[in-house]
Amino acid sequence: MTDSSVEDGETPPPEVGVIGEFPLLFQEFPTDPADPSIVTLRVSAEPLHSGKPTRQQPGTGEQWWDWAVLLRGAGWTATWYTRRPVLGQVEVTGRLIGDLAYATTGRIHGRIHGRIIRVQVAADRYHRDPDIPHSPWKQMPGTRHYREVTTAPRFFAGVTRTTETAIARWACWT
Repeated sequence: MTDSSVEDGETPPPEVGVIGEFPLLFQEFPTDPADPSIVTLRVSAEPLHSGKPTRQQPGTGEQWWDWAVLLRGAGWTATWYTRRPVLGQVEVTGRLIGDLAYATTGRIHGRIHGRIIRVQVAADRYHRDPDIPHSPWKQMPGTRHYREVTTAPRFFAGVTRTTETAIARWACWT
């Protein structure tokens, strides 16, 4: 679950023992044995928006087509934006993320509903090149760690930053 979805107030902070319902996204990531949040799923894929892709142009000179896909698992659905069209049974590797509802394509979107049995606050370490002014923050591989809590905080106090590193925090739940 992203910190912004909780801090925004759209999603109540996950709490152990409570029934929750949240928008759900899937993002592809390569397998990382050091990160238990990255999983391989065998699911059914259904195209959204009549299977028509959307052209992405973020202003960086890059452009590509994105297909919006609904992934169906056992008791959950997740919205997945992919650069390739898919249909039927698929195997995907990445992370399921609770996010703001607008990110999950509106009326038909990924959702999960169930009793929350575990809540963790995750932290990643980021770095940037101190020799390059305004260089982008990049996640440092293998630095994610988790802290068990009974209720996710409503506010995550942003990001702890020094000149060269930053630690970002957000809630995870199962």
